Amino acid sequence: MELRKRVRYRLRANAVFTWEGVEHRRFRGEGATRDISLTGVFIFTLTCPPVGAAVHLEVFLFALAGGQRHLLMKTEATVIRVEHANGGEGFAVVTEGITLAEGSNR
Repeated sequence: MELRKRVRYRLRANAVFTWEGVEHRRFRGEGATRDISLTGVFIFTLTCPPVGAAVHLEVFLFALAGGQRHLLMKTEATVIRVEHANGGEGFAVVTEGITLAEGSNR
């Protein structure tokens, strides 16, 4: 039974995320999105924050005209699920609002 209330779109895009662990230690990870909606994202990565962690997420959506700049999605999110299965390691987040910005290619 599908419980999602929003449509998710299959989209592979590079993602960078950070979160704070115990003793206020900062962690950083990188991965790629599997799918995305207005309220959530699933990210393939070997560096998974724990369930319940607040993460700052940046997704590099696509290159803009000329390829020198890209559209960047920024959001604060909460990890709701971590998966460790058959090459599908990653995590799902629920977002708290999305900001789109133009960024330079890295």
